[in-house]
Amino acid sequence: MGRFPSTETHARSSRAAFTLPETSERRFRPLQWAALNNRVAVATFLLEKGAEVGAKDGDSQTALHWACVRGSLPCAELLLRSGASIASRDVRGYDCAHVAAQYGHTGILYHFKTKWDAHLDALDLDGRSPLHWAAYKGFPDAVKLLLFCDADVARQDKEGCTPLHWAAIRGKSEAAHVLAQAGGLALLEATDSEGSTAAQLATDKGHKSLGGFLAHHQERLRDEARGKSPGAFLNDKGMAVACLALILGLVFLFVHTVVLADGMPNMDVHLAAWSWLVVLSSGAGLFLMYRVSTADPGFVDAAHAAEVFGARGGAKARHEAVNGAAHRRSSSVGGFVGGGGFDGGGKHPHLEHPELRAGNWSALCPTCKIVKPWGTKHCSVTNRCVKRFDHYCPWMGNVIGKKNLRDFVFFLVLETFAMFVAFLVAIARLRQGGPTPGPFTMTYITMFLVFDGAVLFPVGMLTGAQVHQALRNITTNELANAHRYHYLRDADGKFRNPFDRGMANNARAFLRGVENEAAVQRETVVNMREMEGALRGSDEAV
Repeated sequence: MGRFPSTETHARSSRAAFTLPETSERRFRPLQWAALNNRVAVATFLLEKGAEVGAKDGDSQTALHWACVRGSLPCAELLLRSGASIASRDVRGYDCAHVAAQYGHTGILYHFKTKWDAHLDALDLDGRSPLHWAAYKGFPDAVKLLLFCDADVARQDKEGCTPLHWAAIRGKSEAAHVLAQAGGLALLEATDSEGSTAAQLATDKGHKSLGGFLAHHQERLRDEARGKSPGAFLNDKGMAVACLALILGLVFLFVHTVVLADGMPNMDVHLAAWSWLVVLSSGAGLFLMYRVSTADPGFVDAAHAAEVFGARGGAKARHEAVNGAAHRRSSSVGGFVGGGGFDGGGKHPHLEHPELRAGNWSALCPTCKIVKPWGTKHCSVTNRCVKRFDHYCPWMGNVIGKKNLRDFVFFLVLETFAMFVAFLVAIARLRQGGPTPGPFTMTYITMFLVFDGAVLFPVGMLTGAQVHQALRNITTNELANAHRYHYLRDADGKFRNPFDRGMANNARAFLRGVENEAAVQRETVVNMREMEGALRGSDEAV
């Protein structure tokens, strides 16, 4: 795309226009400098002395534009209360939401929406919305919030580019993943004015990994859209069927080639008992496999999310620390003073969740349009949010989550135990020999040992990993994406597991089917207290 370099240069010049005022010819104002540097006292003094809150510089930028560059939320609130307009445009058509999105200040955008009911989907002179800019700059949190506020994910600018196109051009993988998930097949198939999809642009710009992901995701969604064919079920459940066939095949081989081996002496009582235990364990494992494959893993809908919010957020005393102070934490600068925090006016009750007021943007699901409960993740395969999401298992044909995780672990343990015991029984039969073994008996037993061992090793590794995670009270997803979850990091950004209560307690809770809710509640209270202390210190400093 030959136009891209000029657009990138334009973006750089835009940044310079905000942050690098070189001459007085551009009519920069003291109020703008105060707003840029979050000098609330100075800005207050200037306004009291008659400074014009809506005065513009040579690029038609107001002080509020400048406050949005640095995320100066206290100054922004002061300016808004003094009559500044979020919708004020500069020479490029940028309103203040455009600027906040360009610099990734999600807290500013959140404040504009919840406190001032701002329109966050306006277009600049090039037909680009704040969502275009957040995607172009690669700010996934801002992208999530804007989508949650119903920004048009498929809107095309004057060059035919959607936000996904711009994320693909810049190789912004996280933002692209969020957009692709929310926009679906129509967005992935959308082409710009030159006929290129987002996947093609990503590949053309050298972002091959992102391009491959988008192309694969597009093809998978196409298959799902066409999935009315007779083989659709097998396409979805094919690996689950293969897993079932593998287990039944191993059991059949064990019984036929080991237990009933041609020409081998009858088993003694102990060996026969172990053999029956193999069959019974495999059968119990298959029953659990059926439960795992067909169970609701813990899908979260909007109604459930509202119930969780009510249960955890309805207790006013527990969340008083968040209500007036959240924006200090969500702002890149912090320090919201003068009573300008969230007013709880109820204009956007779906945005009033304590997690959002605390700046936890990872709790947003722009696809399901819910604030996710703790430990919940959106599954890209099922396109649903799942409570205590562990992973999607193609061998089960289902998500592993809150409601089927325990059955999944028990299934793995039973099948691993069965394969291990079967391996030992087969070795015992080889050593047992016999007076007249069949011509191929020893070969068949050896073949069973090879097949059983080949399956036992990877399944045993998986079982060990799942059991270890259960004993730590943590999920596969949380371990893999710990850097994305604030509750899994301490103040220094290092990994911590707030749900670990010791192996013995974790094991008892897992066996009883008790989830992390108690630990979550304790952790929430701790976070509130920490926030209160930080805010008191911030207020005293100001």
